[in-house]
Amino acid sequence: MELESRKIILEFIRSKPGTYLREIERELGMGIGMLTYHLKVLTDAGMIRTEKEGNHVRYFLSNDFVPQDRKALSYLRNRSSRNILIHALDRGMVGLVQMSELTGLTPSTLNYHLKRLTSAGLIVLHREGGIAVSVAKPDELLNMLVWVREDIENDPVDSLTAAWDRLRVRGPPK
Repeated sequence: MELESRKIILEFIRSKPGTYLREIERELGMGIGMLTYHLKVLTDAGMIRTEKEGNHVRYFLSNDFVPQDRKALSYLRNRSSRNILIHALDRGMVGLVQMSELTGLTPSTLNYHLKRLTSAGLIVLHREGGIAVSVAKPDELLNMLVWVREDIENDPVDSLTAAWDRLRVRGPPK
């Protein structure tokens, strides 16, 4: 039973890199105690690795993704960060007021996420003529979106889904 449970957990992490404990629990229907035990065994065995993102510990297969990509996926798994990144990717450069309107985030919440995304090297702040944001490496981020496609398609925000559709067709702004 334990070996089969670990196989199921590994397959889930492979299919949803950057997933976190409660998401695995919810999706696989495993008890939190059993799941925590198996995740520890898999981590200690070197089969999975963790990445801290805010209050979440995110799980990845050990041989998947370089550290910067794990960090990007961790932020893309967070709905607010994902919204910011997709809107910036879609529009090229976005002012803070417009970004707040697009994402529905208050200025203080937006600022919190922007600080984290900037320190992770995922966005760049531009200060000429007011503050605006853009994605640091648009092509790389666009490639990472494939891994969170299911999350994007489940987002209830219509404008985010429309942006996702435009990016799939034309790619990021140059």
